[in-house]
Amino acid sequence: FALAASITPGPVNIVALSAGAQFGFGATQRHVFGATLGFTLLLVLLGLGMHQLLILWPGLTCLIQWAGVAFLLFMAYRLAFDDGRLGNGAAQAPSCWYGALMQWLNPKA
Repeated sequence: FALAASITPGPVNIVALSAGAQFGFGATQRHVFGATLGFTLLLVLLGLGMHQLLILWPGLTCLIQWAGVAFLLFMAYRLAFDDGRLGNGAAQAPSCWYGALMQWLNPKA
């Protein structure tokens, strides 16, 4: 499951691809490391019983789902209104924490 989820297209992979094209391999490694760490932490916590917490508080599950929806809408908005130019100098490479947070908001994960 982890392999299939990691290599199929999704928001985390698209950001990694975009950051690699715009900032280069080295600068993108922080994002990739954060996404890997976030996904691993998510799987470990679910394996250790976080699912029971979500059963106890169903509102938390709903909150996580709506946060994922909001994140995907934000990504869609940014993609729709992007001018397609690379390297305009104003943007920064995504951080490690951004990659980890993306995994927790990623509906696929």
